[in-house]
Amino acid sequence: MALRTSLVFSEPALGPLLNELSRLMRREFDRRLREAGIRLTRAQWMILYHVARAEGRTQSDLAEELELERMTIGRHAARLEAEGWLERRSDTEDARIFRLHLRAKAQRMLTRLEPVVDRLRRDYLAGIDSQRRDALFHDLLQVRANLLALHASHVRPPLS
Repeated sequence: MALRTSLVFSEPALGPLLNELSRLMRREFDRRLREAGIRLTRAQWMILYHVARAEGRTQSDLAEELELERMTIGRHAARLEAEGWLERRSDTEDARIFRLHLRAKAQRMLTRLEPVVDRLRRDYLAGIDSQRRDALFHDLLQVRANLLALHASHVRPPLS
C-alpha cells in the first residue's frame, strides 16, 4: 500500500503560484522572441537583461543573482563577447575580476525588444486595473523585502 501524505495549508500556496507564473511568462517571452526574429537562448537574454540593469557588474555578482555557477556565467559571457554582445573588462583593482558591459549590438537588440516586452506586459496584466496593478507590485515588493530580511538575519558574518 502506497504511503499517502497530505499537506494542509491555511492559505493559498504563493510559492508554487509564483513559480508557475514565472514559467508561463518565460515561455511566452521565448515565443515572442522567436516571432520577432531575435535568436538568443534564454541564458543569453537573461545575462544581457541583468547586465543592462547594472552595467559594470562582475561575473561573480551576476552568477550569485542568477543562482548559477561562476564558471557557467564565465562561459556564457565569453560566448556573448565572441559574438559581439558583451565586453568583459578587467577590474581596475583586480585583474582576475571581469566587469560586464553591453556592446552596441546588445543595445540595439534591447531597443528592438522593448516594444515586445511592453506588449507582453500589457497582455499578461490585461483585466487588472491600474490601482490593483500598483497594489499587486507593492505587495510583491514587500514579500521580496521580507524574504531578503529573513535571509540577511540568518547569514553569518565571515570569520576574521
